[in-house]
Amino acid sequence: MRNRTHLVIGAGKMGGALIKGWILSEIIIPEQLLIIDPHPSEEANKAIKAGALHLKKPNNKLQNVQTTILAIKPQKINELSDSLSKYLPQNSLIISILAGTKIKKLQGIFNNYAIVRAMPNTPSSIAKGITGFVKNSEVNKNQTLEVMKLFRALGKVYELNNETLINAITGISGSGPAYLFYFIEALEKAAIEHGLPEGLAAVFARETIIGSAALLENSNDTPAKLRQNVTSPNGTTEAALKVLMKKNGLERLINDTVNAAIQRSKNLE
Repeated sequence: MRNRTHLVIGAGKMGGALIKGWILSEIIIPEQLLIIDPHPSEEANKAIKAGALHLKKPNNKLQNVQTTILAIKPQKINELSDSLSKYLPQNSLIISILAGTKIKKLQGIFNNYAIVRAMPNTPSSIAKGITGFVKNSEVNKNQTLEVMKLFRALGKVYELNNETLINAITGISGSGPAYLFYFIEALEKAAIEHGLPEGLAAVFARETIIGSAALLENSNDTPAKLRQNVTSPNGTTEAALKVLMKKNGLERLINDTVNAAIQRSKNLE
């Protein structure tokens, strides 16, 4: 039997997305994984059925854990701190994806542990995610490589030299998928309002975004250039863009949206 080397605490939507991505990429196999969550998500339950060990709370089964991922709600970290410090090996790497929780606070809970603060997003579950991370001085070269390996398996990963950037990344990429999904919802509702049957409206809204994202991914052009390529002078797209690009239009709305997420992240600190 393999050692249980990777611990995920909090296996809800985001924790489940990470688990799914790591198992699909074969970076981690279920037999290496420990999951602590009273109500694991669907993806976490799949991992448990495949061989991951499900615990209700920390115990001596954590003795071989090399990497711990904190994916619980920020408010719950204090409830687990004493029991985690009791059972986790001192050389275990702590990776926190808790919004608004600074490394300084984590160091107060996990004294002398190597700590990384990371912000991935849900497309990580299909290896299309993006993650930014910062680390404390206890993180060594091999642990940094481990962080890069784990998150590179889920998409793109960038090491940051300033922790304050994590809040901005939270507002852009951490919360960003929800903005895009809501845009698709709005596009679908507009299609229905203008006569498309509900099922067809959903297909056209969805596939328009999927196709556009794929075009962006496979092009060397900037988003601005791709937008211009669609926009004929005095055409339908130009008429629509005049609405989106007017003063206090989409650009202002997106900035206010991102700012709200960033401020909430700061309020959690």
